[in-house]
Amino acid sequence: MKKNLLIASNNQMDAKGIEGVFLNQEGICLLPCVFSGRDAIDTIFSRDVDLLILDLFLHDLDGICVLDFIGKLNEDRRPLVFVTTALADDRLLQVIKNRVIYCFTKPLKYEIIQLRVLEFMRVYERETENGDEMLDLLESQIASGIRALGVPAHLKGYYYLRDAIRIYAMSGSPVGLSITNDIYPTVAKIYNTRPPLVEHAMRNAIEIAWTRGNQSTIRDYFGYTSDDYKGKPSNLEFVATMAQRALTYVKK
Repeated sequence: MKKNLLIASNNQMDAKGIEGVFLNQEGICLLPCVFSGRDAIDTIFSRDVDLLILDLFLHDLDGICVLDFIGKLNEDRRPLVFVTTALADDRLLQVIKNRVIYCFTKPLKYEIIQLRVLEFMRVYERETENGDEMLDLLESQIASGIRALGVPAHLKGYYYLRDAIRIYAMSGSPVGLSITNDIYPTVAKIYNTRPPLVEHAMRNAIEIAWTRGNQSTIRDYFGYTSDDYKGKPSNLEFVATMAQRALTYVKK
C-alpha cells in the first residue's frame, strides 16, 4: 500500500526539489504541496497523511504549531514527521526532538532527504509488522489460557477477562495500573457497559472456572492460590498472573 507524503515548505524551489526525488518512487503517493502551517493542518486533518516533510518556519502558523496539532491526534492518525530548518539551534532541537523522526538543515540535499525518508519508512514498517505479529500471538495465548482453565466462552466475563489481561500485558507500567480506575472503565467502554458490571462478570467467570474448571491446569497456573484455604484469586491476581504467563510465552 502506498504511503501518502505531504511536503509543507516555505520555499517553492525546495518544495519542487523534494517533490522531484519522490515523484516516481514506488510506494509513495505525493499529496499537493502546502506553503503555510494552516494549510498543513487542514490537509493532515482532512487526508490520511503517512509521511510529512515539514519546514519549521512556515507562513501563517509555524512548524511548531503543526507539531502541536499532530500531538493531539490519535496515535494511528499521526504521520511520521521529518523537519527542515535553516536554524539548527540547540534550544529549538530540544523542543522538537521527541516529536520528529529526523531533522534536515538547509541548504537541503534532496537525494539525502529521499534516502533518509525511505530508510525510516522501511524500519517503521518492519516494527509495525513485528508488533502486529506479537499482538496476534499475545491475544491467541491469552484466549487459549482462559479456555484451558475452564472459563466458558459464552460468558460475558470471558471476553471481559480476555481484554483486561491484554490491557494489563500491553501496559508499559502494569504495576501502576488500578483495576478499579483503569481496567474496568476501559473494558466497559469497549463493550458499552458499566465498570461494576465488568467487575461482577469477571468475578463470576473466575468463580465458574474454580468450581467447574480444569483443576490440574488451575494448580499449574496459580499454585497455592487454588487451594481450599486460599480460595480463588481476586480479579487483579487473575489478570496479572494470566498476563505474565502470556507474555512469557510470547517472548520465548
